[in-house]
Amino acid sequence: MSVTSTPTPLLNGISAPANSFVLPGHKMVYIDTTKAASTTLRWMVADLAGEDFEPFYAGIGGEQTRLMGIHDGRQRWKKTPRLNDLSPEELAQISPDNGWFIFAVVRDPYSRLWSAWESKLLLRNVKFMDRYSDQPWLPRVPQSGEQVIEDWRAFVRARPWDDVPGLDKDAHFRPQVHPIKPDGINYTKIYNLSELSTLFNDIHTHLGKLGLDQELYILKANDTPLRMTAEVLDSGVREIIEDAYADDFAAFGDRWSIDKLKLAPNGWSSDAIDHAAFHTVANERIGDLRTEAQRLRRELRAARRKLNQRTITAADGSQTANGAPLAPPAPLPSGMRDRPRSLVTESLARCVAIARRPGDRALARKFVRGLTRWTLLRRVVPDSVQQRMRAASRRGH
Repeated sequence: MSVTSTPTPLLNGISAPANSFVLPGHKMVYIDTTKAASTTLRWMVADLAGEDFEPFYAGIGGEQTRLMGIHDGRQRWKKTPRLNDLSPEELAQISPDNGWFIFAVVRDPYSRLWSAWESKLLLRNVKFMDRYSDQPWLPRVPQSGEQVIEDWRAFVRARPWDDVPGLDKDAHFRPQVHPIKPDGINYTKIYNLSELSTLFNDIHTHLGKLGLDQELYILKANDTPLRMTAEVLDSGVREIIEDAYADDFAAFGDRWSIDKLKLAPNGWSSDAIDHAAFHTVANERIGDLRTEAQRLRRELRAARRKLNQRTITAADGSQTANGAPLAPPAPLPSGMRDRPRSLVTESLARCVAIARRPGDRALARKFVRGLTRWTLLRRVVPDSVQQRMRAASRRGH
């Protein structure tokens, strides 16, 4: 498609969002929202961009699986800028009118809130335990289906995502209109979670027009072992969710229907409850390992700082400390300049002779230490400083 002279602007009076992934060579922009196939789509984008996967695996943020490492900080993305990283001139060219494919995915608030609560709180995600382990609405370790439902209803009725610091701004619990900004971004299309197959087909079509079509790297990441049941939305829960996420329903409500939700038909088996309980134990252990890894990382950084402060002697004999050159060595005292090496050799020979005598080894060690300190002082400490040191020594300081 030819570039129009005045393409429709990408942004409608809003700042460039940071939850964006730009693939300039593929003319694609993905606006991310959590709990709406975010993990799957991030891996797909990372593969298209040619990102190195190893940094995602190496994070120590407390993620339970390798796949979840894709969320451990945007600093690990080296080839996929955000919209707010681009210049105004670059932003001006991003538009569906210029052949760009700009998309996002949304999900019904019922299953999205259930998924967020289960993966982050019921299963005791490490980061969420750091922040909210003392909250009265924190669910217990799963022991029965009845207990899970009871704790879920207590959480929904408390609505902590409205006013608990941190949780009120957490992307997993905020309405999707905040990250998606449907009125502020000119999308090619916003897809429903149930339309992922359509999205992938549209991506293939878009890439085909550019001559860049390839197999998409599609991974399924499911961190919620307990599927929704009809009971999850009973006892006023459905009405609370519809009120709390009224903005989402106003923007996308025609896409969602209770009748179309994928529900577990017969509740949860005891094996499913045990599986969920195992996740809590695994996350607890991951938290232990993360804490230890962070401690070791701090110690390593401290050791590196100390090492960088040490005096470094180069191959040419020059010395530096903290990256700055040291002053040249002080000249040897008069009378020693002609034979300093022979003097040291003679002194060491005397030490060896003393050390061979029974009972004199301690004296020899003291002599060697003193000789070493004296020699180093003579070579690196200026004469004026040495004079003050000798004077202080005579005064008994």
